[in-house]
Amino acid sequence: MAADIISVLLADDHAVVRAGYKRYLELDPGIQVIGEAESGEQAYAFLSTRQVDVVVMDLSMPGQGGLESMRHILLRYPAQLVLVFTMHDNPALAVQALRAGARGYLTKSMPPERIVEAIRQVMQGEIPLSDELAAAMAAINHESAPHLQLAPREFEIFRLLANGHSVDEIGQRLHLGVKTVANYQSTIRQKLGVHSAIELHQYAKQHALA
Repeated sequence: MAADIISVLLADDHAVVRAGYKRYLELDPGIQVIGEAESGEQAYAFLSTRQVDVVVMDLSMPGQGGLESMRHILLRYPAQLVLVFTMHDNPALAVQALRAGARGYLTKSMPPERIVEAIRQVMQGEIPLSDELAAAMAAINHESAPHLQLAPREFEIFRLLANGHSVDEIGQRLHLGVKTVANYQSTIRQKLGVHSAIELHQYAKQHALA
């Protein structure tokens, strides 16, 4: 591969989405998709065998999910550039993704040409965001809502709990012990000021996080 060609790994659990964006990205002669993954775990495994400039990653994938997978990738490969590309346009989720190490956050409702521009921005050290999301994130950075104080792993577990997953299911999904997840659950409830699974779900729905 020529030195000036940007290599990309697409991580999304929908094959049709990957195929469509691969075709679109490769209309640009300066970008080449060299790998695809349908889960964060597959993306991690791919990176153990081949270097890539930018990982374009969805957040809603089976297994560990995007936030936790990104955390694992960046622990192993701290210099890896990860660009989140997701259907979720909630600014609180974008904040958590950037805190976890994402170098940009795009939503699938944006024009497809925006992803090409964003990949180039990430390579130049910029942090691409949609205008609407950037404005919303600037606003919430001045808020003190309890869920904004959660660490990335706490936030991931919070969203799983809010979507009805049990402690056992979360432990299996994230490869954590049941006791560890239960401790996270207690910490999350304390930080959010809720006392039951129902209250936690209601909190998530109120803030469009479930």
